[in-house]
Amino acid sequence: MNEIETAKLACIRAGDIAMKYFRTGIGADFKSDRSIVTKADVECEKKIRAVIANDFPSHGFLGEEGGMHGDQQNLWVIDPIDGTTNFFHGVEQFAVSVAFVKNGIVQCGCVYNPVTKNLYSAQLGKGAFLNKNKIHVSKTSDMLQSLLVSGFPYESESLKEKTYKSIIALRDNCQDIRRFGSASLDMCFVAHGICDGFFEYDLKPWDVAAAMLIVREAGGRVTDINGEEAGLNSGHFLATNKVLHEGILKHLERV
Repeated sequence: MNEIETAKLACIRAGDIAMKYFRTGIGADFKSDRSIVTKADVECEKKIRAVIANDFPSHGFLGEEGGMHGDQQNLWVIDPIDGTTNFFHGVEQFAVSVAFVKNGIVQCGCVYNPVTKNLYSAQLGKGAFLNKNKIHVSKTSDMLQSLLVSGFPYESESLKEKTYKSIIALRDNCQDIRRFGSASLDMCFVAHGICDGFFEYDLKPWDVAAAMLIVREAGGRVTDINGEEAGLNSGHFLATNKVLHEGILKHLERV
């Protein structure tokens, strides 16, 4: 089995576990004041690792819950439930994210919402897809007609302040701004042309690895918040339909 098929299978199997717990009153432990982890997060990551290890036993892993293990040149980057707060409260906006990274370059990735059964996927150089249908970013060229999406960092007060200032600066220069609560799905909405741009401060590699490739393969652009082309460890991200990128960027607080 090739990597993209393994990624899809891992997402679907983990999604089945997530749905077993969804809206069942599952408990949560707090990793920090607001960041939580549930039994479902842990079980989903274990399932993803098991599916991948069955096909690629020598590969390494970087997971939100399990950390870094094994071969970093052939690395699977995993977010078992992106949007755990939504999941915990019964909100349908959460996803499983799995990406394969070879020598630091994302080769393929999938983002799967198990509630809607929407599976976003991409392979390097082969386009982006929603289930079996090819997708592309929007053609919106007028900022005032754009729908943007963002999120809020949990830990850093200074980055929260930068987020608020950026939203205020953008609010009168776009049609509207949304906050859905799952960065990977937010970026896939940009890839799908539903939203025209996404920005967020303080994201981890597992939040963006798959979705970053999906946006680029859909014709979009992903940079850091300062305008440099983004990598896994850029931390602060802007993803757009490419046309609006510079216009949105000029309103964002730099880091």
